[in-house]
Amino acid sequence: MSLYRTWRPRSFAELVGQDSVVRTLRTALASGKIAHAYLFSGPRGCGKTSAAKILARCIECERGPTPDPDNTCDNCRAILAGTALDVIEIDAASNRGIDEIRALRESVKFAPASMRSKVFIIDEAHMLTREGANAFLKTLEEPPAHVIFVLATTAPEALPPTILSRCQRYAFRRIPVPVMIERMREIAAAEAIPIDDAALGALAYRADGGLRDALTMLEQAASFAGGAPIDATTVEAAFGTSGRVYARVLVDAVLAGDAPTSLRTIDEASDAGVEMSGLIRAAIGEYRNLLVARIDPDLLSADLAAEDAARVRDNAAATPQPRIVHGLRLLGDALGAGRLSGNPRLELETAVLRLVIGAEDTSLEALATRVALLEQGAVPPSRAAASKQAAPPPKVERGATKTPATRPSLQQVRSLWDQIRLRAYEQNMPLKAPLSRATVDSVDDDLVTIGFIDDVQESLVRTKLAAIEVAIADVVGVPLRVKLRSTPVAARGRTPGAAKSAPDGESDLLAYARHKLMSASNEAETS
Repeated sequence: MSLYRTWRPRSFAELVGQDSVVRTLRTALASGKIAHAYLFSGPRGCGKTSAAKILARCIECERGPTPDPDNTCDNCRAILAGTALDVIEIDAASNRGIDEIRALRESVKFAPASMRSKVFIIDEAHMLTREGANAFLKTLEEPPAHVIFVLATTAPEALPPTILSRCQRYAFRRIPVPVMIERMREIAAAEAIPIDDAALGALAYRADGGLRDALTMLEQAASFAGGAPIDATTVEAAFGTSGRVYARVLVDAVLAGDAPTSLRTIDEASDAGVEMSGLIRAAIGEYRNLLVARIDPDLLSADLAAEDAARVRDNAAATPQPRIVHGLRLLGDALGAGRLSGNPRLELETAVLRLVIGAEDTSLEALATRVALLEQGAVPPSRAAASKQAAPPPKVERGATKTPATRPSLQQVRSLWDQIRLRAYEQNMPLKAPLSRATVDSVDDDLVTIGFIDDVQESLVRTKLAAIEVAIADVVGVPLRVKLRSTPVAARGRTPGAAKSAPDGESDLLAYARHKLMSASNEAETS
C-alpha cells in the first residue's frame, strides 16, 4: 500500500498543518453543534478528504459524536475499511450530471442502515455541472435531519454562491515546508528509509504544500535508491534537477555580478529540459523571498526550510532594497515578454545581463534605481560584486504604514516614477505608450509637472489624469495634482550646473545620474 494511504491521518491530532480548522471542528463536535453541510477547500494534498473521513468517524463513532473517535468500534472500523453503508463517498468528477444528483436525492430520503447519521462526502465538488448543482441545491438547503454533507474542493470559486452560502466553510492551507519536512522525517524513520534533511527539503519544495505529493515522491525516491541512503543528489537523479535549484544558483550569480555563471546556469537549465518560463517564475520567487527578508524575515518560515531561510536573510542583508525591486520588475517584464515573443530564454538572458551589468544599462528604469541607491547611501550595482556589505534589513512592525511627514521632493518622485507608471498601466493600459517617454519635470508643493516630447503624447494622457493621480497617491503615499507640459527635446535648454542640482527631463536625468555615480566613485576612492 502507498505511503500516503498507509499514513493517512486517523484523527485530528494526526492532521498536520491545519491547526485552525482542527480547533474549530473539535470545538463544534465537543459542544454537539454539528452543521448539516460543510465545505472543505484548499490546494491538493493538504488533508481535505482525510479531514472529511475523520469528521465522519467523529460523528458515527459509538462513543460519539466526539472530537476523538476511538477507531476501534464497529462503526469506526467499517468507515476505515470503506464498507460503511451510511458513509457514502462520491467523486463529483465522474458523477457530476443531473441524473447522478437525482439518484443522490433519492438515497437521501432513506434512514441510516445502522449508524446515527448518513454522511455524504462529495470530493471535487466544483466539478458538478450547472444542472447538477441546481438539482443538488434544494437537498442541500433542507436535508433530512439524519443527513450530513461534506464537500471537498480545490476550486470553491467555481461553485455557485447559492451552494457556498449553505455550507460552513473551512479553508485548508498549503502545508508549510518545515512541517512537511518534520512529518516526512517521522514517516521515513518508521519505514526505515534512510534520508537526510537536504533530501527531505528538496522533496518538500517539489510538493508545493501538498503532503500527499511529498509522501508519493518519498516512496519513489526510496525505490530509486534501493535501500541506499537518500540525499539531495539522489532526489535530483530520481526526478531531475528542479527549476528552483537552477533559479537559486542563477540569482546568487546575479547578486555576485557574475555574468558568465548567470548565462551558463540558464544554458544548463535549458539542456536539462527546464521550461524557461518556469525558470523565470522560480527566479521571481527567489527575488520575492529576498524582498520579504528585507521587510519581515519571520514570514519566510512557512515557505523555506531553516537553512534556506538563513541563506536568504544573509543575501537580503547584503542587497539594497532598490536592487531587489529592480530585479523583480525586470524578471516580471521578461515573463510577460516571453509569452508574447515565444522566446522566454532570450528575455531571461536579457533581463539577467541588465541586472548584472548595471553600469552599462542607460535605461531610465536602471538610472532611477541607481539614483535611489545613491540617495540611500548604498553601493551602486556596478560595485556590488566588489563590496557585498550593507546595513542589516530594517525591522518593520506588522501593520506599520508609511506616512510621509512632508511633501515629497523632486528626486523622490523621480526615483519612484517607474513604480508610478506601472501602477498607472494597471489602471489604464493605453497610458503605457505615452508615459514610457514622459519625465517628471518639477514638484511644487502639491503639483507635479510631467513633461512630454510633443503635443500628441500629451493629448493622449490629458483625458486620463485621474488614473495618474491615483497611481501617484498609491506609490508616493501623498495625494498630488498633475500638470502636463509638452516641450520638444530640441527646445529644452540647459542651464549651467543642471546636472549637479535639479535635472530637467530625461536627458538631464541621465547627466544627473552620471554626476551622482562619479561623485560616489570619487568619495569611495578618497575613503
